[in-house]
Amino acid sequence: MRLITRNDASLVVGLIAGTVVVFQRPLRVVWDAAGDIQERYDVDLLPALTIFIGVFIFHEARKRQRSRAEAAFVAAEAAQARLRAAELERLVAFGQALSNALDLATLQHVWWRHLPTFTGEREFWVLARRNDTWETIGQDTNALRGRPLEDLEAMADRTLSHDNLIENTLEGLVVADGLCFPMVAGGVVVGVLGIHDGAAVAGNHRKALGVVAGLIAISIRNVQLLIETREQGFRDHLTGCVNRGYGLEALDRELRLARRSRQPLSILMFDIDHFKAINDELGHLRGDDLLRAVGVQLSRVGRSTDVRCRYGGDEFLIVLPDTPLDGALHVAESVRKAMRTLAMVAGDRTFPVTLSIGVVTAGGDELGITALIERADAALYQAKRDGRDRISTGAVPASAE
Repeated sequence: MRLITRNDASLVVGLIAGTVVVFQRPLRVVWDAAGDIQERYDVDLLPALTIFIGVFIFHEARKRQRSRAEAAFVAAEAAQARLRAAELERLVAFGQALSNALDLATLQHVWWRHLPTFTGEREFWVLARRNDTWETIGQDTNALRGRPLEDLEAMADRTLSHDNLIENTLEGLVVADGLCFPMVAGGVVVGVLGIHDGAAVAGNHRKALGVVAGLIAISIRNVQLLIETREQGFRDHLTGCVNRGYGLEALDRELRLARRSRQPLSILMFDIDHFKAINDELGHLRGDDLLRAVGVQLSRVGRSTDVRCRYGGDEFLIVLPDTPLDGALHVAESVRKAMRTLAMVAGDRTFPVTLSIGVVTAGGDELGITALIERADAALYQAKRDGRDRISTGAVPASAE
């Protein structure tokens, strides 16, 4: 415990004055003795003593100042070490949480929980890059307030267009009023992490955010690869649509959900008119080319929640959740028009591509997918009997009406 602190200057002065008074006579004796020695030996003892005392006091003061500076430096280093340890602990916890996320929904939950500990009061957003399009998969509650999504996409495009993309993954780039980190995993650009008002972020904090962006990039890429691996098991490689087994599972799942939520569910079933003649006259390779083109056109029509299934051969099934009959007819007409842009050319002959489409809506008491598919199939063949290149609806159950 220190008896005297820097705030006790008056007390120190009083103590020194009292000490001088107490030892006044002994000090006078010493002073007189020093004067006698000067006169006897003809030396300047008192000035030399004064210099020695001054130098000693100055030396002690410098040493004390240096000790204080060293102590302050050690304390600052200790504080920085504690901050780095805490930051490393947060990064480890973040990485462990990300490693347990196997889908985008779980990833978003992890981000909402951990990212604010790194961004502080600053808002953040995450855009994922997939098939040359941007997908918003995470943002702060206020990140889009007063700011169109197109602005964030423009900032992300500017970030990825920078020459030294890989070098900026750790330090980030100041774009507009945000600090943007390109997220790259395995040489593949998976997205951009943006921090609002991030231009004033310090260097060490930037590096921590860069590490966070790297962890997010790896997690997104892992989920993407996992999804792609899963899709390879149930996707038709020729058309890109899901195969029959997965399509029927999806239809059964959506039908049960529609019964619980009392929402409409419609399906389309169609095939390519005169496809057998195209195969016979042009060959199966050209027929495969046509099926591949049909799959590409289907991917451009409808919503992402719709299930596009290659039911078998040239027959396709489209499941339309939350869609009444009028909406399903609109989708069917869009599909029919999209396919009419295709044509098969062989020499001087052109084979137009037309479809016969059956459209049905599930009834509220419809319990199985078999009856629903049978009605759609009957509507499809009714369209063929009516002359092809048209849309037909099956008999609508009373509950659906």
